[in-house]
Amino acid sequence: MEDATSLVAVSELDVARKLLACVGFGIDHFHGVSHHSFLENTAELIRAGAFMGCCSLALDMPETRGFLEAVDYANMRQPAHRSIVCNSIASAIRGEFGDYHATDRTGGSELFVNPLMSLYWFYDVPIVARWMGFRDAIRCTNTTHEVRDAIHRHREQLGLRSRKPIPL
Repeated sequence: MEDATSLVAVSELDVARKLLACVGFGIDHFHGVSHHSFLENTAELIRAGAFMGCCSLALDMPETRGFLEAVDYANMRQPAHRSIVCNSIASAIRGEFGDYHATDRTGGSELFVNPLMSLYWFYDVPIVARWMGFRDAIRCTNTTHEVRDAIHRHREQLGLRSRKPIPL
C-alpha cells in the first residue's frame, strides 16, 4: 500500500525526472512476494520502456558504508524492531548467504539471503504508475483503508497469477 501510494503521488509531481529505485530483490519472499512475478513484471516494464538498469551496492563504496552504518544505528535505537528488509540487505552486502537471520523477527521462517539483494533496479515512475492497474482507484483515496480496499478489489477482479518458482 505504501509503495503504491508513493508511486502514484510521485507520478503526479511536476518535476522533470522521476525514478523508482528498488533494492532487496528476494527479501519480500518472507511476505509472500513471488520472485518469478517480479522478474516477469520487469520484463513487461522493459518492453514498456520503464526499466532504466541495475547497479550493485559494493562493500567498498562510501554510500554502502553509510547504509551499513545507518542500519547498525537503527538496530541500536530500536533493538526489538530491527528492520527485516534493511538487515537482510546489509547481511547480503556483508557476504552472508542462505538461511541467515540478522533479526529475531524472522525466526521460524526460512530466508534466502543472497548477493542479488544488493542490486538496485531503476524504473521510470510515470510509466510504472500508468502500468499499475489500480492507479486510478487509489488516486483520490484519503486513508490506508481506502487504498487497501481499492487494491483488494482490483486483485479480486483480476485474479492473481499462479506462483511459479524461478528455474535456476
